[in-house]
Amino acid sequence: MRTSISHDYFADQRQPNEFQGSNAIVVYHLGRALSVAGRDVAYLEGVGNYTFVCTKSNRYLVAKCLKTVQEVLGGDFVRVHKSYSVNRYHIRQRWFDNIQLHCGKNIPIARRRLSSTHEALSAAAISPSSF
Repeated sequence: MRTSISHDYFADQRQPNEFQGSNAIVVYHLGRALSVAGRDVAYLEGVGNYTFVCTKSNRYLVAKCLKTVQEVLGGDFVRVHKSYSVNRYHIRQRWFDNIQLHCGKNIPIARRRLSSTHEALSAAAISPSSF
């Protein structure tokens, strides 16, 4: 005897979209899907084809490359290094070769990205502490 499975069953079992809405990303933490808003993300750290989405208090692993996650989260992020992208609204201080975030993390600025990083952050009116 065959049993039929209703359409509603499959609707409940669908996995959520990897990227949900504007400036938000879905991350998985302890087996649950959470939506993290771009404004809550302090920085992104790329490790190969994976990205750590880092908020003030948590760090989530996403199976997407850094470039893809940065594009989804929007224009508030500045790529400062091959492995790092920072949210310009979470910057506490900026020096010539690194950035300190409100969470206390120091992010290095790559030599080849120095001028483009400082130009992008100057446009956002984030002045360097000392050169």
